[in-house]
Amino acid sequence: MPVSQPARKADTPALVLPWVRSQFPALAGPGEQVFCANAGGTFVAEPVLAILDDYQRRMRVQPYSRFEPSREAGAAMDRAREGWADALGVPLSQLTFGPSTSANSYVMAQALAPGWEPGDEIVVSVQDHEANQGAWRRAAAARGVTVREWPVDPVSGELDPGDLYPLLGPRTRWVFFTQSSNILGSTNPVKAIAAAVRERSDALVAVDAVAHAPHELCSPAELDVDLYLFSIYKVYGPHQGLMFLSQAAEAVATPQCHYFLEGDSHKRFNPAGPQHAAVAGCAGVLDYFDALAARLGAPEAAPRRDRLARVGAAMAAHEAGLAGPLLALLADRDDVRLLGRPDTTGRSATVSFVPARQVPSAVAAGLHRAGIGAESGHFYAHRLLEAMGIDPASGVVRLSLVHYNSPAEVERVCEALREALG
Repeated sequence: MPVSQPARKADTPALVLPWVRSQFPALAGPGEQVFCANAGGTFVAEPVLAILDDYQRRMRVQPYSRFEPSREAGAAMDRAREGWADALGVPLSQLTFGPSTSANSYVMAQALAPGWEPGDEIVVSVQDHEANQGAWRRAAAARGVTVREWPVDPVSGELDPGDLYPLLGPRTRWVFFTQSSNILGSTNPVKAIAAAVRERSDALVAVDAVAHAPHELCSPAELDVDLYLFSIYKVYGPHQGLMFLSQAAEAVATPQCHYFLEGDSHKRFNPAGPQHAAVAGCAGVLDYFDALAARLGAPEAAPRRDRLARVGAAMAAHEAGLAGPLLALLADRDDVRLLGRPDTTGRSATVSFVPARQVPSAVAAGLHRAGIGAESGHFYAHRLLEAMGIDPASGVVRLSLVHYNSPAEVERVCEALREALG
């Protein structure tokens, strides 16, 4: 069965895949393995590795002193912070680098909960990774706050904004949901949902963008959200989580640092303090995107948001071409339950399914024998699987592709899938 794909816009340039793949040393092997586990963490781009290596070799000191290499170490961290503020279109003071999105969510739950009172309410989406559920639920329970669940469709797993609006009321303090599901690959209309929440309540809006950011870097300011979180180690970089807070969010959040550091925006919501080399290395992701934008014809003098838009469009078109054959294969079979949308519209190239005649781990093992790096499990979307009638203990098979994967690799994946499914 052919799968519909969004037409490539006439002005969307194609990726030069050999150059793209040359920027990821992990892809430089003999080609026997196909990496399809990108949703758990992507390979690291060469410019990131160069910064990390240089930092650890020459600048492994406390940064921001006036002697060298301490001054240079601080400048490397500043370059990363300033670059990401520019990339996301937000003020530098509203960004926090932390160890991961799960850690950042936990810290923010501690920061927000003191402002909640018994009888207040929060809304949590069942579609989310547990990083955007558990911390808020625990904080609410400790404060006597009611948790209202935004349910998913039990068959498709999709969120319907119409199911959210009746949950909003005068005591709703926050709405937490995901930009893209790490199981379904589906993308939710964040900007429209945020606007509708503001029309109907005084609630603030928090969005988990971990599963979306590898495919498109959005501006939280343009989306008009108050808390926006994603993990840079899933966007070709070091193991860091990046978090944006609006002024409204900061106004209701209690600092989580040492009391004498509350004036330092970089440390206010990072009690562990910055991981110096990792923060510096985050600049390498943007160096890679800048080089890719240039390859795609973006003028160097163009605003970074414009250059990133060109990169995102090219990545989206390429990834749709990767996902199409995989979705078509699975949609044609009556021995699998394909999760998420059956075509490439409004979704990423993260594809999950439940086999009917085998447990997911057995199918994954068959893929491994064929040299396909796929995964099985619940992927921390435990509540979503339960809502869809899927046993989280066995979970799903997940294949997750990004822009450095190739059509030839997808052919190998499809061949291995046919063999593994029988």
